[in-house]
Amino acid sequence: MDCTAVAPGMPVFSFMVFLFLPVQVNMQPSTSFDAKLPGRINALRGSCVQIPCTFDAPENTLKDTETIFGFWLKKHHAFLNPESLVVFNGTSNIIKGFKYIEILGNLSQRECTTVFYDVMNNHTDNYYFRVEMKPENWKYTYDIPIYISVSDVPELPILTPTDLQEVMEETTVNLSCSSEAPCPKQPPTISWSNIPESARITTQLQEKPDKTQSVFSYMTFKASYKDHKKNISCTATYPRNTPNDSTAETTVMLRVLFSPKETHIIIDPSDSISVGTNVTLTCKSKASPNEMNYTWYKRGQEKELDFGEQLTFNVNRRSEGWYFCTAKNIHGNQMSEEFQLIVAESLALIIGCVGGIAAFLFIFLLVTIFVRVQRVKASIIRETDVSDQGQEKHVQVNSIYANRAFVMGEELEMPKDENDMIHYGEIDFSTPQTKSTTEKISGQETIYAEVCGSGKD
Repeated sequence: MDCTAVAPGMPVFSFMVFLFLPVQVNMQPSTSFDAKLPGRINALRGSCVQIPCTFDAPENTLKDTETIFGFWLKKHHAFLNPESLVVFNGTSNIIKGFKYIEILGNLSQRECTTVFYDVMNNHTDNYYFRVEMKPENWKYTYDIPIYISVSDVPELPILTPTDLQEVMEETTVNLSCSSEAPCPKQPPTISWSNIPESARITTQLQEKPDKTQSVFSYMTFKASYKDHKKNISCTATYPRNTPNDSTAETTVMLRVLFSPKETHIIIDPSDSISVGTNVTLTCKSKASPNEMNYTWYKRGQEKELDFGEQLTFNVNRRSEGWYFCTAKNIHGNQMSEEFQLIVAESLALIIGCVGGIAAFLFIFLLVTIFVRVQRVKASIIRETDVSDQGQEKHVQVNSIYANRAFVMGEELEMPKDENDMIHYGEIDFSTPQTKSTTEKISGQETIYAEVCGSGKD
């Protein structure tokens, strides 16, 4: 037997032989796949949160897959890591830690949009999406998480432009207010305060580039001087499963540039003014910018009276008249209405004249009424006299007939025909003096005869 001699002093090496046998091990695919998720979503306690989600997967695997299941892991993306918590297991629809979780997306179309309902503060954490396909037995947990932050107070709405610059009067202004809608099924409502008169408002739910949604409200109006320094507020109200809704508000101040408006005069003292009184007239106006120049005028005078916001003078009889002022800034000017200054003595004279005229008219009215009353009385008396005369004549006729009937001893008849001529006579036998008269009454001619004398009765 051949032996190999080993020279003294040479080292001896031990040789070990390893036998590698093929073993089937289920490992994650070496190719990396991604899930597209927002990096962060702010949710409101007691509401829901919708997570927009899409994912990548091998094309051939999707074609041969009959069933796809979705999972959501909390804290860690490793499926078997003890720190990981499977909050949603699609294979058995097991939900842990949440009231309800619903995958809205079509997994076969690589859509994994999911809604977590009634989120609470302890739900704040990182969440990872996982997919499993059968019968291909392809499983993959995407290592890009989404961070869900749950709070009791909603985020403030965004009002743009955030720093509204000064705008000229009658310029069109566009304001936009947006508020996050983490739960599109219960979106916030947006309302405005201190709305300008000409405002038009439109509101709609819009999707942002990261697929989350927000409510946008747009307000368009023409700037008016009445809107200057007005605080325009945008308020977002969030419904949720709590006793009270949550609101958040953002405000911006509107600054409008305009020429003088509402120019008018104020007088001090405001009571009656007499000769010798010191009077101050003040010209008031609104403008932006409010650096204004004032000029005073008096009707009937071509030149200006003075310059400045106030006009002060000592009153005399020539101070009476109509005063007005103009206010001017870099955007224009405006004239006030005229103000009449009346001195007390002149005022007393005017009142006296008016009172005298009123007294004269009153006396004239009384005299007119008195004259008319006297005329009416006179007319009534004349009518009464004529009536009494007619009655007296009728008595005389009856008397004469009665006397003659007594003398003649026979009855006399009254004339029946209206055209009969009747002669009446009364004779006093004591004297030969006679007098006769003729009178026509109601178309009949009557002759009266009277014989007068001084005989005894």
